[in-house]
Amino acid sequence: MTEWRLSKKLVCVLLLLAGGCRPSLPPPPPILDDPLSAVPATLMGTRPPQWMQDEERGLLVHKGRRILIVYHKGRVEKVYRIVLGMQPRGPKLHEGDFRTPTGLYRIAAKTPHRRWSKFLLINYPSSADISRHRLALARGRVPAVNGRRPGPGGAIGIHGTDRPELNEKGVDWTWGCISLANRDVEELYSLVSVGTPIKIEE
Repeated sequence: MTEWRLSKKLVCVLLLLAGGCRPSLPPPPPILDDPLSAVPATLMGTRPPQWMQDEERGLLVHKGRRILIVYHKGRVEKVYRIVLGMQPRGPKLHEGDFRTPTGLYRIAAKTPHRRWSKFLLINYPSSADISRHRLALARGRVPAVNGRRPGPGGAIGIHGTDRPELNEKGVDWTWGCISLANRDVEELYSLVSVGTPIKIEE
């Protein structure tokens, strides 16, 4: 019995390395016609969250609910449906892990994008992300790729989609970015300035 359990575990590890036997993830939340209905009452207050006290606007990404909330002077102004990296749970540890990071960031740049309509770059990695990556390295949690250990990664942002059917179905398909429908990212792009704070949480 013990040998069978060990063999089964070994097979799963080999399949995982080969791209199969992916870790089980919860299904994405149901598609909502009104994303506002996914905002918990605790986030609908009239005072700005602590992390954006002195800001006119701020963004909150709630990974579990697959929504992006735009706050304006402390009030919820807009709510958008989003999809995430292909491994949506947990903080990003290294380049190529397909995770969307968690933490407090700012919009670092805005640019039109030939493939994804608009791109809003966030200033990932933060000092906290770099510390997390170093700890993961020390604990052997960063796998070697072509003989080297990847760094924390970068070029994470908010963008539109060239896969609208996946966004509509709520399928997480990015390599770690946050993707909106193109009409939504166009609107968000017009609302948000460089320097706007963005908090990404589980």
